[in-house]
Amino acid sequence: MKKTRNILMFVYWLQLLAAAIIYVCGDYLEFDMAVLASDEALHTGYYVQMVMILLTLGLVPLALRLFKFRSIHASLLAHPAKALMKWGGLRVLILGLLLFANTLLYYVYGFEPTYGYLAVMVMLTMPFVLPTMGRCKAETEEPAETKEETEPEEA
Repeated sequence: MKKTRNILMFVYWLQLLAAAIIYVCGDYLEFDMAVLASDEALHTGYYVQMVMILLTLGLVPLALRLFKFRSIHASLLAHPAKALMKWGGLRVLILGLLLFANTLLYYVYGFEPTYGYLAVMVMLTMPFVLPTMGRCKAETEEPAETKEETEPEEA
């Protein structure tokens, strides 16, 4: 379990570092990231913006509630380390890639505030999936109230 947590923690911090590098390059080093987009891509900014809004507003709640789905929760109880690596990694990747994409698009489209707001929203949800040892253990064990309901009472 500790190895799984360490890998998830590494991926978590790596994605935050990638977004921070984009931020430093865009704000402090004043690197012009608009050169990354072609003229045609800049004209389709509205469509890219709508897609990112829908992706962010759809995937953030999904990532936060991912372990509540019955099949995923059952796999976490059956094979804790393997399932946590798979599903925890997916959850961290979803949020990390959204953060990375929104931060990059903020600078590519010339400080478009929508992408900044979306990146801040994702950044605010990242602590809720921080793979600490306590959270890893809590997510791979059955909740206490469920155990009490299923166990027969002793007379």
